[in-house]
Amino acid sequence: MKYRIAQLIAPTDLGASGTKVVDVNVNKMISRIVITFKTTKASNGMSAGAPANIPKIELVTGSTPLHSLTGYENQALAYYSHPGIVLDHGQHVSTLSEFDTYIISFGRWLWDQELAFDPMRFVNPQLKITWDEDVSDTSVTVNELTVWAYIFDEKQVSPIGFLQAIEHFDYTCGSANSYEPIELPEDHVIRQILVRAHRAGYEPWYQIDEARFDEGTMDRIPFEFNNLENYYRRMKSEWPMISQQVVVAPGSGGQDYYLPMTDYNAGIQLIGMGGTEEAYMTTAAARGGKFSLKTTTGVNLAGIAYGYLPWHCYQFPMGLKNDISDWYDPAGKKPRLRLRASSSGSSGTGQVVIEELHKY
Repeated sequence: MKYRIAQLIAPTDLGASGTKVVDVNVNKMISRIVITFKTTKASNGMSAGAPANIPKIELVTGSTPLHSLTGYENQALAYYSHPGIVLDHGQHVSTLSEFDTYIISFGRWLWDQELAFDPMRFVNPQLKITWDEDVSDTSVTVNELTVWAYIFDEKQVSPIGFLQAIEHFDYTCGSANSYEPIELPEDHVIRQILVRAHRAGYEPWYQIDEARFDEGTMDRIPFEFNNLENYYRRMKSEWPMISQQVVVAPGSGGQDYYLPMTDYNAGIQLIGMGGTEEAYMTTAAARGGKFSLKTTTGVNLAGIAYGYLPWHCYQFPMGLKNDISDWYDPAGKKPRLRLRASSSGSSGTGQVVIEELHKY
């Protein structure tokens, strides 16, 4: 068989919280690592998005990170990199399983022969997964973590490197209209940049509403967007819409659900399961991915949620995504990203994620 899918961690309840460390003892090329985290829900609503249960995912060699993202950032990067992907089973009902997937993609696509991770080039590479089972649902007491490696088995490949994604900057946004200048690294070619502008229940442009990318002493300005809400509207012509199945049980008392799509016009369509049901949002919009739902009776509802801006993240492509030679080379250019805080300012946070080409 040319390919093999192997478990690095068998399904395990790890306890309430901590960091799981596993040696990546694989002597062949790896195309992708997939992490699944399942909790048994104990309430019908949510206090935060499911990725809040995974504060950090790291792949390291010694003290050097090769992948280092939060659960939110990891999923957002996957939504942008792999159009049509589904990372959330969508089942948000008490006593049932909340099941979420996180992906470390070393290539542009699964089984990319030019980009893959070679563990043998590093000293004791380790995967570190930090978890806390009861953040999304504060009553959870049961979890299950599983990790899979997608391995080139009998197929011989000679990759030139792999994609590494690192959270480069994390900060509390300043007051309205203040700027945050962020110096970007120059050691690797950059494929894409994500900016996460987070405040619960708010669209990203209420946190960060301008972005400028410049080089040197503004010798060049490859892009400058003075209105990121309009940027998002225009990028609907390029970004894939996120669409996923959901099953919820808000009841007549109402429940909050936090889903990946965080734009103002994110929507949800629901139908009763086993009975006639009328469901509605109690707010004017599902701002920031917060869906506040009520129903007339108590039956479960199934449907589809849809929208853009996964987990409050903007994407800034730095070249044609599948053409390695077209990606941005920052060497000697002193690149800087300048972000302007919006009206929500210091009430939330900003993060900058850079996906780079790590060459062998």
